[in-house]
Amino acid sequence: MLHNQQSFFMGFCADNIRKKSFVHQQRPLYFTAAAEPLIIVEAPSPVRKVSKRRKSDKSKGTEEEAEEEYYSNQMTVIGDLSTQKQLKNAVGNGAAEFTQRRKKGKYSPNSTECEGAARQPQKEEGILQSLRSYPTGVFFMLGNEFCERFSFYGMRAILIIYLVVDHKLSDNVAKVVYHSFVSLAYFSPLFGSILADNFFGRFRVILWVSLVYVFGHVLLSVGAIPVLDSLVRKTLDYSGLAVIALATGGIKPCVSAFAADQFGDDQQRQRTQFFSFFYFAINAGSLLAMGITPRLRTVQCLGADHCFPLAFAIPGLLMLVAFLTFLFGWRNYKITPANKGNILWKVVRCIFFALRRKMRNTCWGSKSRSHRRSPDHWLDYARPKYDEHLIAGVKSMLAIIVLYIPIVFFWALYDQQGSTWVLQARRMDGRIGWFTLLPDQVNTLNPLLVLILVPLFEAWLYPTTNKMCKVTPLRKMAIGTILAAVAFCMAGFLQIKVNDTMEPQPESGYVFLQRLGNHSGQFSANNSDFILPAKLPDELKQKVHIGAENYTFSLLGGTNETPQEDNDNFNFSLNLGTKVPKSRVVGLFLLEDKSSVGVQFPYSTEKTDVGKTRFYFLLLPNSPLNGAKCYALDDQGKAVASSTMANGAFVDIQPGFFSTSQFYHIAFGDCAGGDERPKCAERIEVHARMGAAYVVDLVSSNNSEPVELVRPNSVNILWQMPQVFVMTVGEILLSVTGLEFSYSQAAPSMKSVVQALWLLTVFFGNIIDIVISQVQISDPVEEFFIYAALMFAVIGLFVLLAMRYKYVDEHNLEIPDSPERSRRSSDEYSSSSSDRRSDDDRLELGRGAVAGLPPPALIEKADR
Repeated sequence: MLHNQQSFFMGFCADNIRKKSFVHQQRPLYFTAAAEPLIIVEAPSPVRKVSKRRKSDKSKGTEEEAEEEYYSNQMTVIGDLSTQKQLKNAVGNGAAEFTQRRKKGKYSPNSTECEGAARQPQKEEGILQSLRSYPTGVFFMLGNEFCERFSFYGMRAILIIYLVVDHKLSDNVAKVVYHSFVSLAYFSPLFGSILADNFFGRFRVILWVSLVYVFGHVLLSVGAIPVLDSLVRKTLDYSGLAVIALATGGIKPCVSAFAADQFGDDQQRQRTQFFSFFYFAINAGSLLAMGITPRLRTVQCLGADHCFPLAFAIPGLLMLVAFLTFLFGWRNYKITPANKGNILWKVVRCIFFALRRKMRNTCWGSKSRSHRRSPDHWLDYARPKYDEHLIAGVKSMLAIIVLYIPIVFFWALYDQQGSTWVLQARRMDGRIGWFTLLPDQVNTLNPLLVLILVPLFEAWLYPTTNKMCKVTPLRKMAIGTILAAVAFCMAGFLQIKVNDTMEPQPESGYVFLQRLGNHSGQFSANNSDFILPAKLPDELKQKVHIGAENYTFSLLGGTNETPQEDNDNFNFSLNLGTKVPKSRVVGLFLLEDKSSVGVQFPYSTEKTDVGKTRFYFLLLPNSPLNGAKCYALDDQGKAVASSTMANGAFVDIQPGFFSTSQFYHIAFGDCAGGDERPKCAERIEVHARMGAAYVVDLVSSNNSEPVELVRPNSVNILWQMPQVFVMTVGEILLSVTGLEFSYSQAAPSMKSVVQALWLLTVFFGNIIDIVISQVQISDPVEEFFIYAALMFAVIGLFVLLAMRYKYVDEHNLEIPDSPERSRRSSDEYSSSSSDRRSDDDRLELGRGAVAGLPPPALIEKADR
């Protein structure tokens, strides 16, 4: 609106000055209403030419229309070359609006009013008024983007937990699968760009690929059903992940560009403003997805403690809504056909052609006289087959992408927030007062911090720092890489504390024996010299390290309770030489009739899944409790879990979203009142600490204290927040600044290529994660510090490259020599599926954060 007002007053002033100039026969000067510095516009002598135009244009229209056409076409600009096109459009629009108002009887203001127009502050257009001028189709695009981002981030948030918990993959194998999925998602945009540019156009690519996207979610949701065959589930799951990765990458370069296509050339401000709402829709979808989807998986369904089918189905449903939303807006879209040209493909061909000629000239020489003098740059070998503007653009692009090499390692660290850091949080205490934060909900903090910190940095931190020292993009990016390395050092030190809470694992070929019961005798193994020591009264949690073999134990000597003549009547066997040996709980009891009895069951020394508390039952074979149902009741008496009692059976208590107490009751015996709020004869109060495992001895007494088998998660999950904060600040400094820097330093025709290469840095970063995960580093502490050391080493390389880099004025990039060449270069090279906005728009968006609007880097970041 401000731009229109300035144009309108320019039309008024032009008319008044022109009328006065007719008398004096001098060439008038025009000025913009709010230009700093003053831009002088000089018009050719108007009297004779205007009269001639009026005579020649009588057949075409009125003399006002002829006058409007003349002044919009013949104005020339003396001053800044970069404002020429903008000023011509402004004057033309102002003249047109002035002519229309004069036809309606609204005459131009007097000269005094005209002269004061530049000094009068102009009112900004209100947000509601601006929204009314939006094309209808962009609102469908906002809904589509919100739902699509919910579907992607919702599925991705629980993926690593699903692979570990449901598919029983090891941490390293699960990370390989996770990062393979992410890397494919950031490689596939190249295919989406080519399909949109060369074959189908953006609309058709979004439409059909979205339908494929929905199909991928269906495969993943069906594959999560626990009753299906294991091979069928793996086939469906991995196929679904591959389809989703290809689909999300296929539409990634098309959605924002297609939304921008809906605005007209005269809606530049609305288009820039629209991306603020677009960015908000992305972050709102991701925030809600990462907060809601992990909660959905905690629901019990289909006989399992987790409901991954529901957790995957809801994002799939949102993707279906995204598809339908996009489809319903069909009639409101401005559809641009494919331009049958992809700048990325032209760049690749230009580089390979130049390399081939360079190698041929270097290795075999050239008999041609024109090649006796080598070109100054190896890309010059691409002449004359490729346009000079393309070659110059590729040179500017290559100067930038050398700096991308260290950024690859940054993404290798950054994307582990969804894998390694979630696995770390899985071994921490998520209780924060009455609230429980799940490990796959920790990443919710990242987009929230970005929304808060980016305006804060732009409005306060950067200006304040710039007063003390010069803040350049490369310096900000260097600090971002340092912060990423620091965040991983923090994660390493935190993991040391987490490891202290982990249950010690037996050595290879050994298992732990946890001895319980009231028997105080010693037992010897018939086939070895091993002696199971007597259980002393103060050794409630005695563990024995024993080889994984098969044993037969007999009572060694007599006790006061057990006469020596009863020794031959009591022995028990332990079959520990199984394919996958597990530790054992051994209960040795002396009954009231002085007879001895022993029971056993296997247990795992690993932590329980995602913070559950496990309670095993120790029962005799003839116990009346065998086969009875037991319940875990919260402090309100509501059943949160149930199980069938038997020796070695267990019940898992999952921490509630809101819980007023960590104490529960294990209820069993004669129960009535239904399964929701049962009333049972026997109750044992237990402390449900996250990650722990206990055994409840129901042989000695029905009220015995549970014995700890596996240590609880005692490090609170809030200790992970500092490293998340540091990593997020590093992301803002590097990711947001990096893409903005690339946009400003690349030639206009290379901006879409730079965006594609930026996405490829994410791809290669995840490839590094896959390679290191394949090494199978057993200790997470070592892995964290290895990544930090690699990042610190790469920082040195980045600093050296940054010191040698020379900044380029973005206004001096690819200024064409002639209008014809400019049009040819623009038509041939500046179109891409990644970004169809004009060069001026992209440069403005690249600086948009200063004006409170998100730059393209923010949109790309949020789209991650």
